[in-house]
Amino acid sequence: MSKQCTKPLRALLAALLSGLVWSLMMDSAHAGPVDQARLYLRGSAEVAVNLPKAFSLFSAAAKAGDTQAAYYLGMMYRNGMGVAADARAAARWLTVAAHHQMPAAMFALANLYLSGEGVKRDELVARRWIEKAADLEYPDAVMAMAIGLRDGSMGFERNEALYETQMRFAQRALERRTSGM
Repeated sequence: MSKQCTKPLRALLAALLSGLVWSLMMDSAHAGPVDQARLYLRGSAEVAVNLPKAFSLFSAAAKAGDTQAAYYLGMMYRNGMGVAADARAAARWLTVAAHHQMPAAMFALANLYLSGEGVKRDELVARRWIEKAADLEYPDAVMAMAIGLRDGSMGFERNEALYETQMRFAQRALERRTSGM
């Protein structure tokens, strides 16, 4: 190809690329605040990770009553992402999400109760949250419940037979999660 032919081709490619970038920016601008925040949290080929921006968006959405945002905000506080780690704030936001039937929040909150981070250590409260998340077939909670039954820990009485049943349930829950159901 001659240089004369490649200049128009480059101009066309640049125009197309510019249009694609503009389109992606417009799509991002029309996405909800939680979707935008997740994009800043994880980053992509088009958007750099920006934890303070993600935190700000999650914070505003959580304060407006968005359950998913409350979960993400709790996890950002828990892990010190874009904000200083604060187990009490994490527990507060995870509690909001857990009370709205979000199993990942229930499980994360249970772990705070087991460790006594941000809340008073309480195995019975942790057990209740693990059971609720397991009832919603959250694989990590089902597995934690099985381990608790096997070991007699996390507020569970040792029960080998129930442990075996719970392990089968954990396997099915995990298979559903990995199959996209």
